[in-house]
Amino acid sequence: MQQPTEPRTGQMSRRSERHHAPHQPGGAPVFSLVIFGLVLTASLTIDGFSDASPDPGIALVAAGFMLCLGVANLLDPAARRLVAGVRIGGYVMALLGFVVQFVG
Repeated sequence: MQQPTEPRTGQMSRRSERHHAPHQPGGAPVFSLVIFGLVLTASLTIDGFSDASPDPGIALVAAGFMLCLGVANLLDPAARRLVAGVRIGGYVMALLGFVVQFVG
């Protein structure tokens, strides 16, 4: 009537398999990618249909935040240099957008 217990090595192997499982991103990067994508789409659409001069600052900030908060977190973490490059490029793009928005 006793159930056979697994040896300790079986439990450890399952933990290590879970630890080395493929990268499963959470919902936050997808959510930020969708939100900033909608902001980018809305800013480009408004600039396209209105008679006002286009304002590239908001579009640059939205695209930069899409890169650093969404795309960089969805990439494979094994490609560390690519992830770091995309994240730094997103930060630079967002800062450039803020400079264009407030200075230009």
